[in-house]
Amino acid sequence: MAYRFKARDSSVEHAVRRIAREQAARALSAIEHEPAAVATHEVRKSCKKIRALIRLVRPAFPDYAAENTRFRDMARLMAGSRDAKVVADTCRMLIEHAPGDQGQDMFAPVLEELEAAGSGLVQGEVEDAHLEKVRVLLEESREQAADWSVEEKGWDAIGAGLSKVLHRAGKAAQVAAADPSAANFHELRKRMKYHWYHTRLLVQIWPEIMNARAAQLSLLADNLGLHHDIAVFERRLVELHAGGAHPHAVASLQSLASERRETLERASKPLIERILAQSAEHLEGYWWSLWQIWRAGTAHKRD
Repeated sequence: MAYRFKARDSSVEHAVRRIAREQAARALSAIEHEPAAVATHEVRKSCKKIRALIRLVRPAFPDYAAENTRFRDMARLMAGSRDAKVVADTCRMLIEHAPGDQGQDMFAPVLEELEAAGSGLVQGEVEDAHLEKVRVLLEESREQAADWSVEEKGWDAIGAGLSKVLHRAGKAAQVAAADPSAANFHELRKRMKYHWYHTRLLVQIWPEIMNARAAQLSLLADNLGLHHDIAVFERRLVELHAGGAHPHAVASLQSLASERRETLERASKPLIERILAQSAEHLEGYWWSLWQIWRAGTAHKRD
């Protein structure tokens, strides 16, 4: 179930159908065999991968809008249980990195409250109900993907989607640099993550180069993902502060969260600049050349 185009794929359409069905099957297997928390994570991950896949061929995929909405809504259905867990996990991470003069006992009541919010019986029942609903939707989607139509051939089905995502990533990077708000970094994260998935899908055009790029994009995705988690956590802290609960601990956690978020922004800056150093048009043209070389050199595998 490798998330990539393969030499033996007879066409881009064949590859898109195959990869989408494999990702749906992976999520269904997790629902069937894994604990709810693991299944939730796998469902969300598979939905993101499928959305990135169809975004790559978006201009040539007539069903893009409907299918993108379908998989987006499935992922959103599972977001509530994830966010509750993320808030508690982020709190623990920040406490672990707190200065030595800030005793962990001070933070314990806050952490206990956040953990309770994400681990109650009602939360578990809701998660199970959502997984069952998603299971039905995934089974339908897996069958429908077998009939998806991609109207262009070869690179003509890919190039425009690749370039559009990169162009939007560049715009998002400019906006985030001018105004480093949580919302702007979240938008940048989404655009860069799509490009990461596209790099992985196309890794075979030159594995040594593409794997190196994917590794840097993975690091950036981790940084921006944690940045987003901290932003979600900070919103929860605002609620706690408004309620007057644990004022000293909340104030300390707000400071720790802000410092960590700014550190992640500084660490991400050179990665973003290097990844976007080449224009979308130039990178799309370069990858087109690599695609042609790869497909010509592997034609015998499709005979």
